[in-house]
Amino acid sequence: METTFFAPAGRAGEHQLSEQQQLVSQAAFITAVLHSVTDMMLVLNEHRQIVAANRLLLDAFGVADQSALAGKRPGEAVNCIHSSEGPDGCGTSETCSACGAVLTILTSQETGEQAEGECRIVITNNGGTALDLAVKATPLDIAGTPYTIFAIQDIGSDKRRQVLEHTFFHDILNTVGGISGIAGLLADSTSLTPETEAEYKGLMVDLSENLAEEINQQRRLLAAERGEYVADLKDSELGEILEEVCKLYGNHIRTPDRTVILEDTPKFIIKTDRPMLRRIVGNMVLNALEAVPAGGTVRVSLDVGAEEVCIKVTNRGEIPKDVQLRMFKRSFSTKGSSGRGIGTYSMKLFGERYLGGRVGFRCTNGETEFFIKLPHNVS
Repeated sequence: METTFFAPAGRAGEHQLSEQQQLVSQAAFITAVLHSVTDMMLVLNEHRQIVAANRLLLDAFGVADQSALAGKRPGEAVNCIHSSEGPDGCGTSETCSACGAVLTILTSQETGEQAEGECRIVITNNGGTALDLAVKATPLDIAGTPYTIFAIQDIGSDKRRQVLEHTFFHDILNTVGGISGIAGLLADSTSLTPETEAEYKGLMVDLSENLAEEINQQRRLLAAERGEYVADLKDSELGEILEEVCKLYGNHIRTPDRTVILEDTPKFIIKTDRPMLRRIVGNMVLNALEAVPAGGTVRVSLDVGAEEVCIKVTNRGEIPKDVQLRMFKRSFSTKGSSGRGIGTYSMKLFGERYLGGRVGFRCTNGETEFFIKLPHNVS
């Protein structure tokens, strides 16, 4: 059997697969279940291959007939961007080890019991659409042969609303933490020069205005249904935005004794949603500050290319490989407390869905760098 990075390799031969399809199609109760439920549904064989699918799933992914899916695995059927990476397709790549769909199927097969999970799959359709799905795998025996009923529910709209709500409190607390940090410095004004005190007071005014702006923007986000929020694109000088973020998080109450350095930044204006970009970069900076020990430094920089700009936030230390595979997952957090993982997920959601950019990270030479790339012109 071929060695894989994760789930077992191996598939049913063409003759065996045909027999399995016929056997399932002749099971009247299975056919009735497939076409009476309100969820997308597949029947999988022991190799996780599709032997039957209901009309809801076929319609959702623009498939004319279920015979076109026969023998494929779920990720291959929906055109997951990672489905061809492994040595034997869907489920066998290193990335698949963090896929909730594969994990749910394997758990059900191994335990012989129903298993549930969630997954976020990016498909090749429409330039890389991300699907948020709830999945359920239920073991089934037909004439002594094991199968799995795999139910799929699109929970994207619900998750977007949850993300918006969680992000609101997450980011508001971030801003409040910055205000609290500056307030603490002002409270000890006996050690400040008049110039520094005046600077901090001005910053307090700016941060208070930013807080009000965050609240107003959240009202707009919550009013948008099904991800149809239209970004408020205005001419914005990127250096000013980065300077605001660095001042806010350079004195944050949650990350004392850390330093944020804004490297020399070229003057450059693009059309963007200023509050949203500020919260994305702010999350990057705060995550970097939390990743370095006291005395550590975080660098913020801007590169201007021919067609896009790249904002980068860099800190010492590399993210462990198993954490890298789960980065940007909605429910994933390295901090072990509810809601703490929402920052990275919202970066990608907002930066890509609403700003038309690309959000990612790289770990090289003992450093971690998060970045957002934005086109010069957005339509």
